[in-house]
Amino acid sequence: MINFNKMPYFQFRGRRSNEFNMVIRHDMEFVLPETTLDFTEVDGRSSDIIFDRGRLKDIEKTFPVRIYKESDTTIAAQLRNIAGWLYLSHEYLPLLFSGYGEYYYKALGYKTITIKDESKNWVDVDFTFKCQPYVFRLDGEDERDVSSGQSITNPELFTSLPIVTLNKTSSATDSNIYINGQQFRIAKEAGIGIITMDCENGIAYKEGGVNVSKQCFLNTEGYHPLILQPGKNEISYTNINQFKIKPRWRNLAI
Repeated sequence: MINFNKMPYFQFRGRRSNEFNMVIRHDMEFVLPETTLDFTEVDGRSSDIIFDRGRLKDIEKTFPVRIYKESDTTIAAQLRNIAGWLYLSHEYLPLLFSGYGEYYYKALGYKTITIKDESKNWVDVDFTFKCQPYVFRLDGEDERDVSSGQSITNPELFTSLPIVTLNKTSSATDSNIYINGQQFRIAKEAGIGIITMDCENGIAYKEGGVNVSKQCFLNTEGYHPLILQPGKNEISYTNINQFKIKPRWRNLAI
């Protein structure tokens, strides 16, 4: 008798794979994200010119599982329930794998699967997720209060795009955030009050849902989200209080 609760699992949309009598069949493959580069040949030059487009491509993460038949049902009925769990979402959602306990993926269940309809008590299936090219640390989801002049340390080798919540205290002048001396301006037109800045998605809004993204992310240099560098980040600010940050530390997905 298999004790599914003691088996490795993946978790998506609040449920675990072992709840569906799934066992991961074998070790999964590591897949590193591909950088988006353009190569141009130039006459008289023996090597291509490389243009970095500044992004990484999504990866496909496949979970090879064996699904065991539950009592008083059929494999077909089980597969319908599993499909409703994995394939109804049309946005990236957290995907956790028990083998990589510190991180979660942002994933979307997709890809058609074909399974032979045979009279068995089990069936082998490969479920594939489209995943963003980064994984995110679970402890990076903890919101923390940051006083002006305080520092926080990014433990990863990659920059992170945090979620910041603050109280803007002046509508007569701009408010400013400084990270390692780099200035991030919030225009006076944003007014006063609590503002949430989602730096990954480039969205900023006030209480009540008023969109102030233009006032928070745009300046004379264009789009300018807050970025936390690897290592120590010294943070200060003006015309702001109640400053809180969810750092969302990240590393390459594999």
